[in-house]
Amino acid sequence: MLEVHGLAKRYGEVLALHSLSVRVEQGQCLVLLGRNGAGKTTALRCIAGVIVPTSGTVRVDGIDSASDPAAVRAKVGLMPEVPGLYERMSARTYLDYFGSIYDLESALRHRRIEELLEKFELVDAADRWLGSYSKGMRQKIALIRATLHRPRLVLADEPTSALDPDSARRAWEYLKELQDDGCALVICTHSMEEAETLSGQIGIMSAGRALAVGDLAELRGRSGLKSRRELRELPTLQDIYLAIVGNHHELAEPRSA
Repeated sequence: MLEVHGLAKRYGEVLALHSLSVRVEQGQCLVLLGRNGAGKTTALRCIAGVIVPTSGTVRVDGIDSASDPAAVRAKVGLMPEVPGLYERMSARTYLDYFGSIYDLESALRHRRIEELLEKFELVDAADRWLGSYSKGMRQKIALIRATLHRPRLVLADEPTSALDPDSARRAWEYLKELQDDGCALVICTHSMEEAETLSGQIGIMSAGRALAVGDLAELRGRSGLKSRRELRELPTLQDIYLAIVGNHHELAEPRSA
């Protein structure tokens, strides 16, 4: 569903993303894990076509984003970390507006809007201006907007950062439903717990580079960590992340003679 090869983005002298290559199959989830400035958001925005990469290629469902960006955007749903809502619109009007942009037939989009407003417990607030919404409510609307047209690929940047635990659970359940229906997911997060519980691939990023991509078992092997026998436990994802990032920094630092 998604093929990224050699994707890079430069801002002047700063290379924000270094030659990223990943592949996400239909119904698969890729979690990009890393601290601020790791390149996660830049990667998502390049894949979504919001910014033009300096080099590299992106193909979504076999379509090259450079040759047919409109067709790619129709298959992609992007949920940015900052929702960027139209604050003087009501939630219902706002979602109807974006549903029409997605060319959803009127009855279908109205039905879909009401289903999702109910799922995220926003029906009673649906006719209020979005400017009056809390951060968590805004994030729910952003998720609904990104998935209203049933995209084949969902790109979500910190999708639950402003949500309370119950709302976050609902959001993950909804994303899992989309995945079960064959949608591919690429999710950026700082949360080790979220990354560990989501099934699929994990990409560990640092300073614009993907240091390792694989499932938990593969990353455990890449980390060089052994089982903590005294605790009879395998290394956690946090252990693995710190080991891989730490090993990379050790190799990158010049050694004194």
